[in-house]
Amino acid sequence: MRQGARAGRDTADKPLQHTLSLSPSPACGGGEPYEHRLTRHPPLPTGWERGTKGVRAAIRASDFVNIVRIQHEPRALQPSPPAPLPLAGEGSRASVAQNVSSSPNPLGERDTQGNDQESVSPLQIRATRYTLTRTPDGVLTLELQGGVRIEYQGRRLQGERLILETEAGVVRSEQPFSLFAEQGALTGQRGEYAYEQARGRFEGVQAQVLGVYLDAALLEGDLTDFTAREVIVSTCDPNRPPLQVRAGRVRLTRGARLTLRNARLFVYGQPLLSLPQLTVRVGERAEVVSLPSPVYSAETGWGARVRLELPLGENALMQASAVGYLRAIPETRLAVGVALRGDEPALNDPDLRLRFEQSALYNLRARPERTAPVDALTLRAEASRDVRPLLAPRERLRVSRTEIDLAAPLRYRGGFGEATLSYGSLSERIDGRRTPTRERFALEGEWFQPLLSRGAFEARLHLWASYARYQGVGDYQWLRPQLELLWQPRESLTLMAGYARASTRGDSPFLTEQLRARREASLRAEYQHGNLRLGVLLKYDVERRDLYDVQALIGWRDRCLEPYLFWRRTPSAVLLGVNLTTLGF
Repeated sequence: MRQGARAGRDTADKPLQHTLSLSPSPACGGGEPYEHRLTRHPPLPTGWERGTKGVRAAIRASDFVNIVRIQHEPRALQPSPPAPLPLAGEGSRASVAQNVSSSPNPLGERDTQGNDQESVSPLQIRATRYTLTRTPDGVLTLELQGGVRIEYQGRRLQGERLILETEAGVVRSEQPFSLFAEQGALTGQRGEYAYEQARGRFEGVQAQVLGVYLDAALLEGDLTDFTAREVIVSTCDPNRPPLQVRAGRVRLTRGARLTLRNARLFVYGQPLLSLPQLTVRVGERAEVVSLPSPVYSAETGWGARVRLELPLGENALMQASAVGYLRAIPETRLAVGVALRGDEPALNDPDLRLRFEQSALYNLRARPERTAPVDALTLRAEASRDVRPLLAPRERLRVSRTEIDLAAPLRYRGGFGEATLSYGSLSERIDGRRTPTRERFALEGEWFQPLLSRGAFEARLHLWASYARYQGVGDYQWLRPQLELLWQPRESLTLMAGYARASTRGDSPFLTEQLRARREASLRAEYQHGNLRLGVLLKYDVERRDLYDVQALIGWRDRCLEPYLFWRRTPSAVLLGVNLTTLGF
């Protein structure tokens, strides 16, 4: 390999330009000569090592402009044109001090004294051509062209021409580029990206983030927390989505909730309805948004239900829901959650009252997959009036409550759960007659512990506990452990079986808080065939020998839209609606 270099001497007022020319020798397979030009103020010390094709420039730690090393790396000899220039460097002295990886150097690098390096830079750059300059005011700029690839802490920028300002830690592009991260991918026509802060400003954006596709005229932020304007959103295939939402402004908060304001829903290209705001729960495998939907029961007749979620700043969330009926009084509920520590707050489902009603072996609408609760210490307040619980123990039963609680997530040795301390007032309406309102103080907990996982089979333990004290009555305590077995013999079929044995002490004046069965066996089956989804859940009271609950669900999936029907035998309940899901469902 023939190697050559030309360099001049520094002057007081004029930067020097260094040109490095490399030409493979015939012994190395030939190839076209290629050239790399660097322009900078100080002299350019270089160290050369014998090798074959490929050049690596490593811009080292103590002073970006003072230490530059270019070396050949051994590669397999091929009679082909020279490979693009891989270039590894560090953006600034501050980034080096804070972010240098301690992992061994996989390329066996040496410093300028020939010593082995034990760490590599977090900033990795590859390009076919580059020009390195320092302006009179001291700004160092690296212009990269041809198959450019910049990697930093798990994120990757790609394009044909990128400009890197190392002092500011900023990459600029006036041509199409792509950004890849753990949360998804983004392409844009032009933009500016601060790689140390993982935030940027992008124009002409198309992105796939956490199962959501969006086109936006402007996007500012990162792939977990951003604001976008003039946006088209879908969780379906972006080429021909059956449902789209067009919004003037979109906000993604902490990779959890996508809030769309001034939203218009289009189904198969036809406008459906306009909403002042719509919230999509991203990163979930099942239902990600609840659209207005009809409901029916023998007691109430037909009705319609609506739910709205509204972020209140960075750490607060409001949820409002209402159900109106033709033959019954309406239901209303308002809840607010504030995260005192951690991520966005989590609010309870308004249809459910007891914690174990969220179990997949108690509620067919709940998914068999279990995920840890949001890592946030949450203060919640709720006011509800005449809510008909989805899994109520009898017909013509309504619940009203005003409550404030503090919820804390728990984790230990692979298991997780939540503990809740609550205080408020509660009353029921039975056959149209309201019971006395009583103050209620409660301490409740839930724990989920995986026990065994072998291929398609899983065994796990689910535990619920509650202690409640009622004004003028006394207390009521219960403990409900449940063993769950899950078997998925093939992708389209999921079977679950469980056995729960509850123990109680004391008595509750409210029917909705009394356990229905002391010993309960349950069986759940779910089958998917093409677009069709079928599910059934049976619950059997072992002591009374009574099949006391039967639930069924049928859904038809068209990519991200799933019209569904949920039915419960006793008390009678029918829910009709449309789920907007993610592609990972």
